[in-house]
Amino acid sequence: MSPSSNPAESFDGEFIGKWIGRNFFFSDLLESDTRSPCMTFSMPESLLRLLRFLERTTTITDDDADGGIQFGLLAPQLQFWLALGSTLVWGLLFNTCISLLVYNLIVLPRKRGNKNRTNKQNNNAESSLLMTPYLVGFGIIMPLCAISPYYALRYFGIRNKIIKFFMGIAQLTSFFRCSEAMFGFLPAHVDDSLKNLIIYAASPVEVKFNSNGPLKSTWTHAKDFLVNLITWIIVLGMYSSILLVYDYQPFPKAEGPALQDIKLGTGFSPQQLINNLSCVILLQVYLTTFGAGLKFIASICGFQVIPIMLNPIFESSSPSDFWGRRWNLVVHGILKRGVYKPVRTKFSRSSASLATFLASGIFHEWLLSVVFYPDSEDGTCSPICYTPGYGRTSLFFVWNAILIGFEYAVGGAAIFQLFRKHLPLTVVSLMVTSTALPVAHWFTNDYVRSDYFNDAQAGFPFIVKVE
Repeated sequence: MSPSSNPAESFDGEFIGKWIGRNFFFSDLLESDTRSPCMTFSMPESLLRLLRFLERTTTITDDDADGGIQFGLLAPQLQFWLALGSTLVWGLLFNTCISLLVYNLIVLPRKRGNKNRTNKQNNNAESSLLMTPYLVGFGIIMPLCAISPYYALRYFGIRNKIIKFFMGIAQLTSFFRCSEAMFGFLPAHVDDSLKNLIIYAASPVEVKFNSNGPLKSTWTHAKDFLVNLITWIIVLGMYSSILLVYDYQPFPKAEGPALQDIKLGTGFSPQQLINNLSCVILLQVYLTTFGAGLKFIASICGFQVIPIMLNPIFESSSPSDFWGRRWNLVVHGILKRGVYKPVRTKFSRSSASLATFLASGIFHEWLLSVVFYPDSEDGTCSPICYTPGYGRTSLFFVWNAILIGFEYAVGGAAIFQLFRKHLPLTVVSLMVTSTALPVAHWFTNDYVRSDYFNDAQAGFPFIVKVE
């Protein structure tokens, strides 16, 4: 009997979850990109040949040569952005609940334990207060953050991989912010009050605080962020339209998808380097675009937040500048305070850096498991199931940890200082990027081989050939 035929059975938990999935996460609508062009236009075939725009995927016919090729403009789909908004609301609710646990079971016991230690009240009660945060964090909160996305995806019936990605990110931030609280490395003034902690933990970006609470944004900030968001949506749509022609890889893939398929020499071929650079730029534009959207939302809520991306590919002066001051600063912040600083209190700077990059690799592997989690209990997926090449991402981050260690050792040498002083910043930055570019496909491989980027298309303007 179907749920709709029996009122007594219609509103069970499973039905409610699927109803929310269809109406708030648009799980059925965003399963594939079904948009039709809102306008069409033609482009001369000679110009297309000059740009080598359709070299690998389109056959130019005589009719095309005579009348030009017809293209259509696909408008962004509103439901994609509404689904992302629902994902943010879900993350806000989940992280608010987690922050209540963190404040009462981690922050307050830690404060009381530190106060007793300052007053030299060394007793069993003090030891219990100092142990409670670790027991609660490692035993309850962090496991809950790690497993809850799988249940949420199945409960709501979410199949779009971008929505899955953001469902995972919401719990991921709480995981590392719990570590910050356990080890006492929350940002300044965040643990001054429960309100501050909720605002900090519930936000997918990092809110700025001072002694009076969160720093306030203005409507001028909101307007600037909105213009920035619209600009990046257009840029991302146009750049993705070009890469879509090549299935997001200008040249054929030279490696298989699994860890054992890695060939060290492959990454140094010109074709693979071009593939890697085009995809890394795509990831930077994606993060910049979504970061602009999150900053806009935070600003209309009245909060100032830190930037997310600061053009790392073209403005970095060193590997540590790339990873530490320019690439995904929200994740950098929670890893620095949740992993690097706790490890650094006991071990060397190089050891702490390696631990941080390993943690980054592991959580990115976990994120892959969320993004490519089967859509149903029988293991089926729509439109295809994809099994990530686990291990490749962690290896990529270990490579970058080695680069950072190398910078610590010889980065102050005269030749490197000469480069920074006399070469244009863009040239220096591309040299920095090139140190990791040969292995970048270890990280991007799963996103390119699967339909991950196809699931994101609906939210952006695309130019496609009209058949």
